[in-house]
Amino acid sequence: MKNLFTLVLFVLMLSSCSSLKVYTDLDKTVDFNQFASFSLYPWDYKNGYQLNDYDKGTIYNAIRTEMTEKGYKFHKEGGDLIISIFLTLDNVTSYEAYTNHYGGWAGYGGGWGYYGFGYGYGYGPGYSTTTVTENNYQEGTLIIDIFNTADKKLVWQGIGAKEVQTDLDKRDKELPNNVGRILATFPKANK
Repeated sequence: MKNLFTLVLFVLMLSSCSSLKVYTDLDKTVDFNQFASFSLYPWDYKNGYQLNDYDKGTIYNAIRTEMTEKGYKFHKEGGDLIISIFLTLDNVTSYEAYTNHYGGWAGYGGGWGYYGFGYGYGYGPGYSTTTVTENNYQEGTLIIDIFNTADKKLVWQGIGAKEVQTDLDKRDKELPNNVGRILATFPKANK
């Protein structure tokens, strides 16, 4: 039951209301024009237990679609590039603070002072209240590593992190879009 709960939390992660944080990096010394095809590395047994076959297929299909649209050909085995996927779940706490200031008053009028009776500005007291809200949630991170098959060197990495979504319908619609956003900066194939 715990594995099913973890599974549901992870697969929901990429379609949350919060925005997807995407980080990418590539090896600038690599000529991407040499690559024309790709393969998908099988799920690692330590990594894959968090997803069911349906969700793994959704991620794989989204990657295949994005890479094909960029001009790469899919090969079940032996592509020029091999794509490896890893995921993590982290418990995160965020804090929001809101301060509401109830101002004092200021005025102008007469009164006694150091030099006798006179006129001037005065100020009355005010007060403030601050409310701090703690938000605990799970953040899922999908890491897409792309290696040169010939020398097994990492040539590109994309990372997408987002709060876990609890609405299954939204997850199914947004997961492919989020994978597309992660792969958006991957270079197109030289046709």
